[in-house]
Amino acid sequence: MRIALFPINKAVNAEAGANLLATLLAHAIEIRSVCRGRGICATCQVKVKGPAVAMSPKTPQEMKTLSLIDGADEYTRLACQFRALAEGLTIELPSGLFIEKLEEILNLIGDEAVADYRHPITGAILIPKDKIITRSLMQLFKNLTEEVNKVSQ
Repeated sequence: MRIALFPINKAVNAEAGANLLATLLAHAIEIRSVCRGRGICATCQVKVKGPAVAMSPKTPQEMKTLSLIDGADEYTRLACQFRALAEGLTIELPSGLFIEKLEEILNLIGDEAVADYRHPITGAILIPKDKIITRSLMQLFKNLTEEVNKVSQ
């Protein structure tokens, strides 16, 4: 079956019941998964639209994690927990960049953010697009590496 991907305007083939994260990675679609597919972070969140019969039900872990993600709505799913069951799905890939380590941002001090920089666990926007990245913003990332290490273990 074919799954449409936006905003990259691409479609990928998937087997019915295949894990969405594995399918995206197999097609070289860059999507992060800090927790390595355990459903406990926000980095693989996607928006899924289509007929309900084409979607796997939300797992208990997915429901718990989605309740913690900033801006999650009825279309938000975790690619690592989601399985496409039939034709007719449209997947909107995550917007913004998920930051896992302070080091990823240090070299950008003084530059404008090219996208929203998001927290990898909650999905919260830490630095909005077009905002100048300053040293004072680095306080937001103070505990980030430690938080990510806890999730990825």
